[in-house]
Amino acid sequence: MQKIDKSADKILSTKYLAWLNNKEVQHEKGNRYYCDDVAMNLYKCQSGVCAYTEMHICIPELFADSNWENGRYKIPNDAAYARIDHLGELDHFDPLDKKINYWNWDNLFMIHSKINSIKSDTKVVSYLKPDLATYSPEQYFDYDEDTHRFIPNTDIDDPNKASEIQYMIDNVLFLNHGVVKNDRRDYINVLIGKRSRGEDLNIYRFFTAVKSVLG
Repeated sequence: MQKIDKSADKILSTKYLAWLNNKEVQHEKGNRYYCDDVAMNLYKCQSGVCAYTEMHICIPELFADSNWENGRYKIPNDAAYARIDHLGELDHFDPLDKKINYWNWDNLFMIHSKINSIKSDTKVVSYLKPDLATYSPEQYFDYDEDTHRFIPNTDIDDPNKASEIQYMIDNVLFLNHGVVKNDRRDYINVLIGKRSRGEDLNIYRFFTAVKSVLG
């Protein structure tokens, strides 16, 4: 689960940012005026992958810089792609916060729609929030190259914390979901083959696992 930079200077939709900072505005769920702005800006911060599993879920054309105009997200009329060319849904990291401020930038990530449906409103432990300044995947996760599964960092001395992280991996973040695991395994094996042949590696997903295996 890669570290994600969502600092304010990464927000391309300046009109959304101004709206968000207006304390008199109620950011209710039904107000979807800035939905595309938020989703595509998150995709840009996440490099087009699910914030948790790192599966590739959005074509890069959708979150290209050229799609923002006058502080808003806008797909060109002659674009060879559509706004639905992605497989993600908004996830509220803290499910309680969405009842207060549904469109709070700090609480939002784009994740695979299937992962979102099975995760539902289950709360993720706060220290695993991937945009925290203190977060690093290496601190909490190890990658088992034999099984291609994520496990808690073996240097964690506290067995309760290790168990908590294992629960998050398996039952909340679904980092070892069967489809995710197999796709990650196959992708890494392709990269290993390319590297052995001296070919260039175009790494566009599963960044954390790839870094663990290939360095």
